[in-house]
Amino acid sequence: MKLKEKILSKAVELFNDKGISSTSPNQIAAALNISTGNLTYHFKTKAILVKEVYEKMHAESQDFIKLEGYLTIDDFRKIMGAFRDFMRKHNFFFQDLFFILHNYPEVGKLYEETNLMRLKQGRSLFEYYIETGRMIPESGGINYDFLTHNVWMVGAFWNLQSKIFTPGVIFEKPMDLVDMTWYMILPYLTKKGKEEYDQINDFLKNE
Repeated sequence: MKLKEKILSKAVELFNDKGISSTSPNQIAAALNISTGNLTYHFKTKAILVKEVYEKMHAESQDFIKLEGYLTIDDFRKIMGAFRDFMRKHNFFFQDLFFILHNYPEVGKLYEETNLMRLKQGRSLFEYYIETGRMIPESGGINYDFLTHNVWMVGAFWNLQSKIFTPGVIFEKPMDLVDMTWYMILPYLTKKGKEEYDQINDFLKNE
């Protein structure tokens, strides 16, 4: 692994451990046993380092939603599972989101572009389910822009809400992002969609 990649990897590790605001380039260099000058040769400022960390995150998340071939309702659940794992890997970003958006505007702009992409992909996925008879067409108050945005909201701020509520106080056990969003699509399913949904649930129970 090249030194630049090692720096990015170590930065994520320390950001997750200490928080982005409490981690300095000096600490990253010390953790790698390199000089600060060696680090700043690759990343002149912390802002540049943070931007490249996010660019790498963005590239990693490009393929969460692939509208290729025949997709089952379970593909939605798998997409949310991939996003949950992605957030765990980059916990610092979602934990310090407001700090990052305020202090690193270039990252904020890229984050907005990423979210617009995800919203469009999510909407396209629901349209695919409508076309294949698994979700109810828009009518009578059903609005898939709202559903898409609500799923995004739950995902984007999942880590934050998990820090606010003590597990077991409101619910018997900690809620999981995948379970929450999986349940959110249930009211929008057609008879065909519900049959598929139930089959998937039965399979998951027997795993």
